[in-house]
Amino acid sequence: MKPNIGFQLSSITPYLDTEEKIKASFEKIARIGYAYLQLQGVPSAIKSSFIAGELKKNGLVCVASQEDYPFGFGENPAAAIERAVICGCKYIAFALIPREADNTDELRAFAERIAEIGEEVERAGLVFSFHPIGSDYREMDGIPVYERLLALLPQLHLTFCVQAALGNNSDNKYTESQIESIFRRYGGKTELVHFKDNITLPDGTCQLMPLGEGSHDWRPYYRMCTEYKTEYIFAEQERWTRDAFDCARASYDYLTALSKSDNSDNR
Repeated sequence: MKPNIGFQLSSITPYLDTEEKIKASFEKIARIGYAYLQLQGVPSAIKSSFIAGELKKNGLVCVASQEDYPFGFGENPAAAIERAVICGCKYIAFALIPREADNTDELRAFAERIAEIGEEVERAGLVFSFHPIGSDYREMDGIPVYERLLALLPQLHLTFCVQAALGNNSDNKYTESQIESIFRRYGGKTELVHFKDNITLPDGTCQLMPLGEGSHDWRPYYRMCTEYKTEYIFAEQERWTRDAFDCARASYDYLTALSKSDNSDNR
């Protein structure tokens, strides 16, 4: 079964800070063709019931929400969980292993705190998932920190941003085969995957681009998602060189074309 095409709302955070902007943004995202969203970037001051109403009005399904740690979960996990439930999410993800968790004892203490939150997530009927970012691929005694955390918390699922593993520097750059090994290791728990493209500018900095306009060939990663039972691929792009919604449309068109050209269902 092919993954569903979704959109990570953190891509348009500046367009989500008022009710009026949310109304306009959700209408634009729905017109592009997206049906599935991951919720992130909406201020806590905006009522979750309002968000849920706008989702329904535009025929959008909020599959998952995401919060950074300690913000969101660390400060008020109950509020983050309540928002996910009101918006109809099945999954709730968190990102960021604190830099202070720089040894195995500190990481274990962090895992114990996350386990407590995980119990609240489970009681709410949600699936708890972890979204590693670039720094989470750093090694601790020869083992990537994200692997250590997932080993300490085997109930956690993996919200996998492929671009974070691909990396933008030599410190955390994974090969295609290494990325497939992540899918293989956590197969069945990688229901949520982010695709985020980029180019490296002449000065060495990274510029995010719509999918298909950057430096990555996403065909092998789409195949991995299909093979390892990913349910949703979310297009993501938080910085743009042109209109943010035009970028969102370009990514949608690319993923749609990728889905149509993929023959994995027939293998």
